[in-house]
Amino acid sequence: MAYELVPIEQQQTPWTKKVDNSKVPSRQSSNFQPNSSRARTGQGEKWLASVSASTSTSVPASPALTNSSTAPSLGAGTTTIRFVTTKAFWDLVNSTNQEILTFQGVSPQKYIRLCEERGRNGRAIRFRRYKAQEGIFIILLPGTPHEVLHLRLYHEYTKQVLFTGLEYDWVHTGSTRFRQQGHPNGDGGEGDSTGTPASQSVNRWPTLVIEAGDSQSLEALREGMEWWFEASNYQVKIVLLAKLDRPRRRILLEKWVARPRLQTRSATTLGATFMQVRAQAITITWDPSLANTPASHAVTRGDLWLEFGQLFLRPPGPNEGDFVITALSMQMWSSEV
Repeated sequence: MAYELVPIEQQQTPWTKKVDNSKVPSRQSSNFQPNSSRARTGQGEKWLASVSASTSTSVPASPALTNSSTAPSLGAGTTTIRFVTTKAFWDLVNSTNQEILTFQGVSPQKYIRLCEERGRNGRAIRFRRYKAQEGIFIILLPGTPHEVLHLRLYHEYTKQVLFTGLEYDWVHTGSTRFRQQGHPNGDGGEGDSTGTPASQSVNRWPTLVIEAGDSQSLEALREGMEWWFEASNYQVKIVLLAKLDRPRRRILLEKWVARPRLQTRSATTLGATFMQVRAQAITITWDPSLANTPASHAVTRGDLWLEFGQLFLRPPGPNEGDFVITALSMQMWSSEV
């Protein structure tokens, strides 16, 4: 793995300004649209659309899709399927109750065709990751817990953006598809919630990526985190991973950032001079002996800090500073999942 697990220490900068969430105005709507690359904050659209619930039933058989193996790194019940035809692909997508499916043998041409055909398919689907060299294609059919995991966390951040007066300085890129830097026919990926400064070009990679996991394992989420940093050539600055651990009634939240490596003469690219480091790891655990209220969700390791400079690619101005998602906010978030 190219990432490093380091001792957890709360990251602060001289710019830090803690925002009091109790003073942040509640917002029940936003113009966030998961498939829009230019949706902005502060304009009315409901955040949570109706989505079908996730179950763990088996994948139905298809004559053109052969169940070749399971993929334990993606979570229990995840199935790897040999891709044969696009019709069989869509037939399976529209009939399965699984949340994650992994396909083998998908060429770049087939991947592009599936991307073009997706708009004609009525079911909500996310093309989580495409690995061109291996021909591996991972799709996500998100259920309600998955969507609440990332949308509510992203909303905690964007309402602070709104409170700071930066709603027109931040662009929601949602689940926009991004392709590997310098390789138009290479890997592709879609996050759950993403965003970038409005000052950047339309096609620029997001500075913030949030990926959630209900069926996916934490290890699979970490593999996705690596992809975002490396495929973007470190234009992505912060990746948040939110893993729902149902058996233990908890949410695992990790914040990953890029840190410089020790310089060497051969290090001529950003990928050679940076590595991914886990800056924070927070656990939110529900006590089932209590009613499901925010108070019944215990948060370890304090607040979540998101550095202003990493998100907006500039130093903060007057009345600006790092964004802090407090333990209380995380308790409220966890109680809604």
